[in-house]
Amino acid sequence: MRTAEIEKLCEGRKVLDVGCGRAKFKGATGIDFADAADADVRHDLNRFPYPLPDGAFDVILMRNVIEHLHNVVALMEEVHRVGRDGADVIVTTPHFSSLYSYQDPTHVRHLAYDSLEYFTEGTRHSNFYSAKRFVMAGRGIDFGKSFPFSQIARGLFALSPHKYEKHFCFVFPANSLWFHLQVKK
Repeated sequence: MRTAEIEKLCEGRKVLDVGCGRAKFKGATGIDFADAADADVRHDLNRFPYPLPDGAFDVILMRNVIEHLHNVVALMEEVHRVGRDGADVIVTTPHFSSLYSYQDPTHVRHLAYDSLEYFTEGTRHSNFYSAKRFVMAGRGIDFGKSFPFSQIARGLFALSPHKYEKHFCFVFPANSLWFHLQVKK
C-alpha cells in the first residue's frame, strides 16, 4: 500500500501508530518502547494490554512492526480492542521470501499472503486462534524494481498467489506484504 493511500485513509481521523519508531505518522498517537522513538506512549509492545482506551482509534498503523513481536494473536486482539468498530488497520511487513525478513536479527516471525486470514471471516483459517474478527479490505505483495525478475514474480503471483508462494517465491522473491483490515465488533 502506497504512502499516499495511507495518508488519504488517515486524513481527519484518530490514528494510532504501533511501533512508530523514529518515523511516527504525522498527527498520530505513537506507541513504542524504544527511548529513541518518537512515541507519545512508551510501552513494551510485547506486554498486553497496552495503556490505551477501548475503541479509541479510527486507524491503526503497524508499519514493519508485526515481525518483531512475539505473540501475533495477542497483538491482533489488542488492535481489535483499541480500534473502534470499522476501524482501518494497515499492516506492512517483509514477505517471508525477502532478504529483509531474515536480515534483521530482531525479527521473530515471517509472514505470508494468507497469514492474517486467521483473523478474518470466510476463509479456511477463520476462527482458529481468536474470536476477534477483522474484514480483509485488501492485501498485496510488493516485488520491488529488480527488472526483469520482479516482472516474472508479478506474473507468477498474478496467476496464483498460493502457487507463487509454494513453488516460486524463493527463486523470484518478493520484498514486502501489506494488509488492509477493518475491525469487526
